[in-house]
Amino acid sequence: MLTTEDRRWLTGEKSYEGEHAKQQRYQRRRDIRKRVHNTILDFTILFEHLEETERKKLFEHLEDDEFVAGLRDGLAFILYNAGITEAMLEERSDGAESTAERLLQEAVYAAGKRDEILVEDLELSIEATRAPIASILEELRAGNEVSPAELCLLLESEAIDTDGARDCIRELVLDAE
Repeated sequence: MLTTEDRRWLTGEKSYEGEHAKQQRYQRRRDIRKRVHNTILDFTILFEHLEETERKKLFEHLEDDEFVAGLRDGLAFILYNAGITEAMLEERSDGAESTAERLLQEAVYAAGKRDEILVEDLELSIEATRAPIASILEELRAGNEVSPAELCLLLESEAIDTDGARDCIRELVLDAE
């Protein structure tokens, strides 16, 4: 989906400078949007027409952490941009589903139908609260307890030095023995 140049630009390895930089950045963003849009449209063709043997070959990499991270992040990219975070935090009195909830439900139904499985019911239950990194760090600075989930969020963010945190945890665990 992305060209090598797209990857380099998005990750900051490449930048555009000079007289035509603004136009080049605009063109790069437009090209990426177009390729992503076309790739999303291509998923219908892949889902409906890619031979089973080819699908199996493609997904034989489920032991590869990088491949699995790509799957996770692809799904997260789609759900995030379809509004899943808003759906996590709002309670709807009208019972309406968000676009993300509807997409997830329809995807499970379509996957089941592919193998002649009737999905009669699907429940999605998400318990979520806002947990800005800054407020978690403030709680730590104040000496207050934070939950394991909040610690995981910190470790997965760029707010702390994960190598330092790992060393600290290692010391705590090894000293406790």
